[in-house]
Amino acid sequence: MTDTEGSTTPKTAPTRQLPTPPPATPSMPWTVLIALTFASFATVTMEMLPSGLLPQIGRGLAVDPALAGTLVTAWALTIVVTGVPLVRVTAGVRRTRLIPAALGVVAIAGLVTASAPSFGVALAGRVLAAAGHGVFWALIVVHVADTVAPERLGRALAIVLSGPTIAGCAGLPVATALVDTVGWRGVFAGASVVSALVAGALVPILADTETSGPRPRSVIRWDRSAILCLGTALAAALVLVGHFVLFTYVSLVVTDVAGFDSGAVAAVLVLFGAAGAIGVAISGWLSDRWPSATLPVSAFAALTAFAMLAAAPAVPAVFVTTIVLWGTVVGVLPAAMQVRVLRLASPEFRPAAGSVVVTVLNLGIAGGAALGGLTVGFGVAELAPVAAVVTSVGALCLSLSARVPARVTE
Repeated sequence: MTDTEGSTTPKTAPTRQLPTPPPATPSMPWTVLIALTFASFATVTMEMLPSGLLPQIGRGLAVDPALAGTLVTAWALTIVVTGVPLVRVTAGVRRTRLIPAALGVVAIAGLVTASAPSFGVALAGRVLAAAGHGVFWALIVVHVADTVAPERLGRALAIVLSGPTIAGCAGLPVATALVDTVGWRGVFAGASVVSALVAGALVPILADTETSGPRPRSVIRWDRSAILCLGTALAAALVLVGHFVLFTYVSLVVTDVAGFDSGAVAAVLVLFGAAGAIGVAISGWLSDRWPSATLPVSAFAALTAFAMLAAAPAVPAVFVTTIVLWGTVVGVLPAAMQVRVLRLASPEFRPAAGSVVVTVLNLGIAGGAALGGLTVGFGVAELAPVAAVVTSVGALCLSLSARVPARVTE
């Protein structure tokens, strides 16, 4: 007989549950990012071409250089006017098809300018190219945001935004060097061919981040986050206005304010460009590490540079330091602004956020050049104080907006 009353059941040791490891962060879509970098290089090179070829274009179309300069102004104004409306009109087209198509429009329009029999036709080609350029840039920033993990958005955009930096450092100088050999029409035609080839390569490369089928138009909604995005972009645009007040007349600043001879202008621009390249390189890491602080700190750094230039422009060490700080900030600010706006945008407004960024950037370019033109009539030395005043307003507004948490939804 077994006595069960006094028996004891052996206790099973409790099972220790191992903590669930965090999900792995998706790797960067390098093929897509590199392809978009080539695309941004191609379209920004097309944008910059008249700046380096104005005398040749003027002679070729029998117009004076001042009138030929409207090819630059018309580009910025076209994007300001058409950027947001075109994105809304094309809201039903899948982004992975529209991005190559927009770059294709830039390529075709470049050929229109290259073969233009008159200045009016050349201007029409520039307007058409600017419209395609505006749509392209409005779409790629959103496409990158939808393709990468949120914590890597800054670094991913910095990669794509290196395209414009390369366009300024390599694309435009190469085009300027080739103009004596192939003429300005040949340069435009060559840039068009490059844009067309890149557009064709984008078609199979772009990963589809959309749901199957066309996007419904109702996906774009101007909600409460739109106000935050627009306010942030406009505040950043004020800083860009301050930048272009000075940069539009940087050669005069170097010679008439800092006291260098004209031969130093090229060296100053090289130094400025190198600092800008460093700024672009670090902008992604800064935006990911300090999502809210990077943009206002960059604005106050720009304000510091302009104040230094206003206070002691004739001191060589101060001037060189100012150029380095100024160039670095200009490299950081546009990327930081785009990252901040995209992080503030709700899912419903995000498809339109890119167009807001592109429109405001070009508004800053046009506004800064215009204000600089008005200011320089009172003396080149007045440019830096005016730039500092305008920038201080933008920096203050950005410091207030930094209190708003990212990814605001209604």
